[in-house]
Amino acid sequence: MNLRQALAALAADWDGVRARLAPGDYTHLVALVVEFSTETSPDVAADIAEDIAVLLTDALPAEHPVRRELSAPESRFSTGAEADWGDLGATLHGCLLSGPGPKVPSQVLEAEAVGEAEVRARGVATDDPGLIRLEHQDGDRWPAFQFGPSGQPLQVVRTVNRLLDATDDPWGAADWWLGENAWLDGVPARLLGQVADQVLIDAARAGFSEV
Repeated sequence: MNLRQALAALAADWDGVRARLAPGDYTHLVALVVEFSTETSPDVAADIAEDIAVLLTDALPAEHPVRRELSAPESRFSTGAEADWGDLGATLHGCLLSGPGPKVPSQVLEAEAVGEAEVRARGVATDDPGLIRLEHQDGDRWPAFQFGPSGQPLQVVRTVNRLLDATDDPWGAADWWLGENAWLDGVPARLLGQVADQVLIDAARAGFSEV
């Protein structure tokens, strides 16, 4: 397969690919593209590119240009190009934020968040698996709803984030918290402290069981 040509085809038809993907697959693609576009190791970037390929192979029809490139009998690298995935990373990252209409959930992009320095100042580990950490080119961000009045993470948030697999799918977990939830008849993040913690936990379990 030709990963480079497949990712170029993805960038060329980003809106078309997005329209074909289920919401969960799209949030997974966004997370992978963010990782890919910020990765500095060529080998790790290649691994992430292969993860993108697996996702799109399962989600797109065989006749789609991305699938055709992935089926092409070529090596995964172009000659002499294996040291630099940055051009494709920059192009794909641009696809997330440019063009008509939001490419990632607007409520996630616009939500109040804190940066790494503030997280560290609170004595919280930046790699805490119970917290949503969203990668950005200008620095990682932690959605602010995860922290209580004392500045410390809320235990119910930690519990729900683990149910939502926030470590592997932080964008999807943030979308769950910040989007309308039919089970709760409201936005989960706005219901923190207003409904019992167990209600939020049960809602997360209910959503997970439906995937």
